[in-house]
Amino acid sequence: MNYVFIVRYGEIFIKGKNKRLFENRLVGNIRKALHKRGLKYSLRQTRGRIYLEGESLDIVDVLKNTPGIVSVSAGKKCAKTIEDMGKTALELFSLLDKKPESFKVETKRSDKTFPMTSIEISQSVAAYVLQNGIDTPVDIKNPHTVIGIEVQKDWAYVFCITERGIGGLPVGVSGKVVTMLSGGIDSPVAAFLMQKRGCEVFPVYFHGFPFTSDMVKRKIEKLTEKLTAFQPEIKLSIVNFTPVLKELKKKSPDKLIIILMRRFMVRVAERLAEKYGCKAIVTGDNLGQVASQTLDNLQCITDASENLILRPLLGYDKQEIISLAKRIDTYEISIEPYEDCCSLFVPKFPEIYGKIEEVREAEKAFDIEDLVNKSIELTSILTIGGRNGE
Repeated sequence: MNYVFIVRYGEIFIKGKNKRLFENRLVGNIRKALHKRGLKYSLRQTRGRIYLEGESLDIVDVLKNTPGIVSVSAGKKCAKTIEDMGKTALELFSLLDKKPESFKVETKRSDKTFPMTSIEISQSVAAYVLQNGIDTPVDIKNPHTVIGIEVQKDWAYVFCITERGIGGLPVGVSGKVVTMLSGGIDSPVAAFLMQKRGCEVFPVYFHGFPFTSDMVKRKIEKLTEKLTAFQPEIKLSIVNFTPVLKELKKKSPDKLIIILMRRFMVRVAERLAEKYGCKAIVTGDNLGQVASQTLDNLQCITDASENLILRPLLGYDKQEIISLAKRIDTYEISIEPYEDCCSLFVPKFPEIYGKIEEVREAEKAFDIEDLVNKSIELTSILTIGGRNGE
């Protein structure tokens, strides 16, 4: 069966004279995502809609995970007669997992020359369906299944599978950001939220072998693979952070070690941001969740970088973050046992209300520039994504 997929977008409509730029980016992202999955299709644009034709319903899964898309429907095109629209609706019912408990027909008539109103079309198609094989009640207010019909100039489009998209803006229209990625729940969600707002993300992971095992690197790769559902290809930077950790262990005041570690991390991220042309650094910080995430300590960490630091999860509670992690399919990976630098080095009594002057004084014991340079030199880059994950 050859399906038609109707793509709808919302926020792009309010972009005025820049709307075409956003639409073109969205189409480009759709093409990349479908190419990655090896799915064949044809695509055309009309005012406010994108239409695809293809043979696989897997296209729905790709489209609903493409930022910028509000919803996607799968169906078929047919001739503009009640009989053809009714036959197509019956054919599409066979795609459903089970017989619907109730249904209704909703029609949008773009072709105003068609001799019936939208309501008349809906009533006539519903009657055809009931008379020709579907013994299911019509429920106008709360239907189990909706048969959608769009009557256009040349064809009618009939669909009964509609999936909600993630909305937002197409990846790339808002620029590039470095995202600090750990093995926990929060940081992949923070990266996803930036993708949803149109940012191309460049994750960076700070690896500290032998303090952290090489198994954690594979976990980070798996989390990055999940993020390629929304951005088909991602460059992951894996920083060898061991030289910094060794120096911190020897020279840092115990209570300040996490703050100083995070300051080194943002300095390295700042250098990577410059390399990739990124305009900001993104973290998974959540206000008050752990000792390093008080306002005082966040201020101390921010002080280490001249870059804009974005914290999209700052006002979320943990259950909201977990719900998002499940939505993007990172949760099960994130809760696998792992060690990260921060959790391994947490002192018994960490500083909660850090003072910038005290932190700067403690850093005088380190050759900051040398340690940052070593971290950059020892950074490896993995490209995650591409067609079939290559």
